[in-house]
Amino acid sequence: FLHLTYTLKNVIFRFVHKKLPCRSLLGYIYKLPPSATWCAICNCHTVECATHLLFTCHPKHFVWNEIIVEFLWPTIDINDILESCLHLDFHSRFVYCKFSGALSPAIVSLISLAEIWKAHFQCVFNSTAFSPTWHPTSDCYLYR
Repeated sequence: FLHLTYTLKNVIFRFVHKKLPCRSLLGYIYKLPPSATWCAICNCHTVECATHLLFTCHPKHFVWNEIIVEFLWPTIDINDILESCLHLDFHSRFVYCKFSGALSPAIVSLISLAEIWKAHFQCVFNSTAFSPTWHPTSDCYLYR
């Protein structure tokens, strides 16, 4: 049984039900031109769907790979985390990954998802750059 914060519940609920306010959904609702649906973070001509917003955008892909190496290695990849979040089934996919102390792989994945969500929207609404950097003194990722 997971005790989740409101942010975690919100992100998971919106992702599972395809209601994340990503550019492709907003473009569909407001009938925007195709160029308005492109990802603003990675500056590529890729449509920003929910999967791209949280997982496959280049800077976010980098963050997920680092989280996997640090906490979920050796049997987990980004697609496993994506499918686990979509189906809310963390136990069958995360059987052989290492546990880091008291944090289960499900909690690591969900907290990472929420932090990526928050960093993305800080970038969009506050015009702060989404650039993950390793902070060696605290052994954690900081988003600037």
